[in-house]
Amino acid sequence: MKTKNLFGILILFLFTFAFISCDKEDEEGTKVTNYQEYELTVASKKVLGMIFSEGNNYFRKVYAVKKNNAQDWISFSSIQDFNYEEGYEYHIKISETTYLDYREGDLSRTEYKLLDVISKEKHDSEGLPDNFLSRDYNSLNAEFSYVIEADEKDEVEKRLMNNSPLFMCKQFVFNKEFTEFAMLNEDNKYLVLADGKLKIETNDNDNFPDSYKLIPLEGEVAATEQWTFLIDLITHKAGLTMDAFIVNLPGSTGDSGDMRSQIRLYHDMTQYAQEAFPEAGVKAVVVSYTVSIN
Repeated sequence: MKTKNLFGILILFLFTFAFISCDKEDEEGTKVTNYQEYELTVASKKVLGMIFSEGNNYFRKVYAVKKNNAQDWISFSSIQDFNYEEGYEYHIKISETTYLDYREGDLSRTEYKLLDVISKEKHDSEGLPDNFLSRDYNSLNAEFSYVIEADEKDEVEKRLMNNSPLFMCKQFVFNKEFTEFAMLNEDNKYLVLADGKLKIETNDNDNFPDSYKLIPLEGEVAATEQWTFLIDLITHKAGLTMDAFIVNLPGSTGDSGDMRSQIRLYHDMTQYAQEAFPEAGVKAVVVSYTVSIN
């Protein structure tokens, strides 16, 4: 009798241990907290937006979608297994699964996955916004200028145009505090050339490179600054430093007293070009961006 009781207690203990072990395994794994399916209209081109990853915001091209035939376009960052081709408007069905991942410190994450392509039509989507940026960010067109003085000017120009982000940038995005930036190129499928933090410091140095004179300033210089574009957000390694001139434009003050101002960014690339193209006889390479701020 005692043997049977001991055996029963042992079995109960083993079942209890197994149950606790399984429960603990579930808590240490991934748990689905929500699942739903719905349809999306996906626009024929992607639009500039922002994604949040590992504690930082990043400027990226995102899908413009309408959920369940809604009226307004909204941003959508990624859809698994979706082979998107620009120039086509899609009607698709997707799943949305929300997980609680205990291995990531109870971090909740959501996964979007393609279930079916209902239709794919060659069509330019209408009513798309210019971007999905919040009011905390401004997208500013950049007028690009450059001068190359070299024996093999055409070759240097061609290679810089194809390889240097400074020769590809068409637009800047800044937050209102001018502490974050993105360099964009509308003509490149990789819209974001670089993004990160921006450090602005007052620059009282009048000893600027002579090459800057090759692209003359127009207007009255109100201030000079040094802009350091920090590409690596972990080490804060400077990816690029440019001299900035805040310029008040001539004849821009009207009856209201408003004055138009520009930021003129300059960077001397002479040394870089001489080292990159030693046989080209490079004498000077300078680039400049004009960004209107009001």
